[in-house]
Amino acid sequence: MAGPVRDGGLQPLDRELNRECREFAETLRELFLELGISVRRYATRCYLNPGTLSRYLSGSRIAPWQFVEELLHHLDEDCGTRLDPSALDRLRRRHQAALRTAASIGRAVQQLEGQLQAADREARRAGAREEQLDQALDDTRQTIADLDARLVRLESRPLLPAPPAPADRVPPPGRAEPSGCDGPPGCDGPPAPSDATAPPDRSTLLAERDALAREVDRLAEELARARDRAACAETRCDLFERQLALVEQQQGLADVRAPAVRPLEEGLPPKVLLVDDRPDNLMVLEAVLGLHGHRLVRAESGPDALRALLEPDDFAVILLDVQMPGMDGYETAAHIKRRARTRDIPIIFVTAIGTDPDHSMRGYAAGAVDFIPKPVDPWALRAKVAVHVELHRERRRHATLPAPTRHVPPPAHAHAGAGTPAGTRVPKAGAPSAR
Repeated sequence: MAGPVRDGGLQPLDRELNRECREFAETLRELFLELGISVRRYATRCYLNPGTLSRYLSGSRIAPWQFVEELLHHLDEDCGTRLDPSALDRLRRRHQAALRTAASIGRAVQQLEGQLQAADREARRAGAREEQLDQALDDTRQTIADLDARLVRLESRPLLPAPPAPADRVPPPGRAEPSGCDGPPGCDGPPAPSDATAPPDRSTLLAERDALAREVDRLAEELARARDRAACAETRCDLFERQLALVEQQQGLADVRAPAVRPLEEGLPPKVLLVDDRPDNLMVLEAVLGLHGHRLVRAESGPDALRALLEPDDFAVILLDVQMPGMDGYETAAHIKRRARTRDIPIIFVTAIGTDPDHSMRGYAAGAVDFIPKPVDPWALRAKVAVHVELHRERRRHATLPAPTRHVPPPAHAHAGAGTPAGTRVPKAGAPSAR
């Protein structure tokens, strides 16, 4: 192994750490320093932001256990260092103690980071698929261009007459003149070329070109879908990063502080629609969000939610329960997305059935932009709603800005006809005027 890096670019330990968080952070730093590489280099290997890795190693953020397992795997792979079961159990207990004694915000950060990692994986997969399809589309179009060139050459090729048979050639006595035919006696003319050597005719090339054109259409449609998936995943990454930044700004706060009052010219705060068939769940959502200046609108079913959305606009986000009797969350979301006036309202699914890839893909297909599992984490819920409310305010401010004025010069004939009596013909430029 290469000589250890002195500090690997580590930041000092957070001074505000309690004993449990400090012990876990110190253990994590010792394991990291055994790799002998810098923070930035290891962050690149783990697809992490260097700042995020620095916060893990300084203790200001509790690293998820998935990251700890990945670090242990790299230590075993690069350095041959493997923890015995007792040391691994001790490390796990320290991690759990750090999570337990840290503020609830630590669990919210861990949840948001897991969502960010999933969105990043989806963005990378969709991006790789996009590159493959783009290359296949280019290759297919090039093949079509080559076929077009062959068709042009085939159509422009002149028809040459068959060469005449030599008249002075006399077969020797007792031998018949070879007919040049490999068939039965009486066959005339040269042997016909076999299918393996015969050049394709025009109909064959046209059929091949039609098949390739259909393949181009299919690849173009799949490429458009891959680009949409990549764009949606990138949007989710941006949302989760903004949510993480908001949670980190609140790190260390012991109480829930209400946001500063917005200027009066912004009008009433945006509305947040809460949809759940259980009143106790609605009370939890209202208790978490009620102190933050949002206008909360509750609905206890899918049809109630659709009726609430018939009111004047200004809904910033919809928190929608997935499992509801009758019209469930997926069906409700589909109805919301079919309406022109509501299709752009972001939907966050609140679900107790997990956020595994199958449920996530179904939710995203139904129009959701985000998920939050039950029981809801208050810090994560507040961060998600706050980000969407701020985005809504930004769109509202942008919509109220006056449109930029642009001077449009009048058409040339307007200048030419100015001051000219009606019916008078204006001479063209360069034409001699009548005297």
